[in-house]
Amino acid sequence: MSALRLEPLSTHDAEAYWRLYISGRSDLPSTSLTDHLDRYLALSPEEQRTHFAFLRGDAIVGTVRIEIGAAESPGANLYGFAMGPEHVSLTKDAIVRAVDAAFARGASSITSSFDERYEAAFAAAGFRRWFARMRMEAPIRTGPVESAVLLKPPEEPEVALLTRLFMDVYEGHMEQAFGIHVGPEEEWRGYVTGIFKGDAGRYLPSASFVGLEGKRIVGALLATHWMGCPLVADLGVSKEWRRRGLGEALLRSSMNRLADLGEKRFALYTTLGNDPAISLYRRLGFEQAGAQTVTARLQM
Repeated sequence: MSALRLEPLSTHDAEAYWRLYISGRSDLPSTSLTDHLDRYLALSPEEQRTHFAFLRGDAIVGTVRIEIGAAESPGANLYGFAMGPEHVSLTKDAIVRAVDAAFARGASSITSSFDERYEAAFAAAGFRRWFARMRMEAPIRTGPVESAVLLKPPEEPEVALLTRLFMDVYEGHMEQAFGIHVGPEEEWRGYVTGIFKGDAGRYLPSASFVGLEGKRIVGALLATHWMGCPLVADLGVSKEWRRRGLGEALLRSSMNRLADLGEKRFALYTTLGNDPAISLYRRLGFEQAGAQTVTARLQM
């Protein structure tokens, strides 16, 4: 048998690449080949060049994406890893080749995110779990909304207020230890503006809500339509309004509107260990959908 090779993805092989990727993952939001191809083709040429294929002979047997950090932060991100079901015996060899490629490009450490099915092979290569996230989905059901504050759709001029809300919501949050929901106000403003502009899927203004105490936003749910399904792009409640039903009211309001739009399911992502949030989601019918996505680290 020919040796395993790692080569940049050629655009004319994109369909075969993404078909294999879908077959080798069970943590994906969509198994539609069109969804994944369209996202890839929408990337800039520079971003497309971060995709690599594992080849045996002329056949693609695995996929990976390798991004190298800037000179002042020479870490690498390795994600999009998948092996075709008939080629899982090559998993450890593929990981070694991807790691060697990252180190050869100047990386001093590697952070990798992957389907939990590959965790044992990554651990054998020296990676150690850092955290894991899961997708949760719920059937959309309508119901009464009980809220002590006014709920209404957000407006783009409220970006500054939403930015401040989310910064306050996530200050000291357990996810910040993993580099999630961190950054200066300028980055937060860009994050919120990006949701409105479609960075997390097509923004759904009528299914998004803010909770107002007077003129102050004390809770918000921003919804998008991403990879074939409505998604909670972000949900946050001010610390003083937690455990008072506002998070549930925001979710129920969004579900009621999505039902009007004919949607059947609602999705979100959360980090394992975020127990208060997971408890709320389960009360509203959300359950884990697919495998966990594990993030692990390797030092040189």
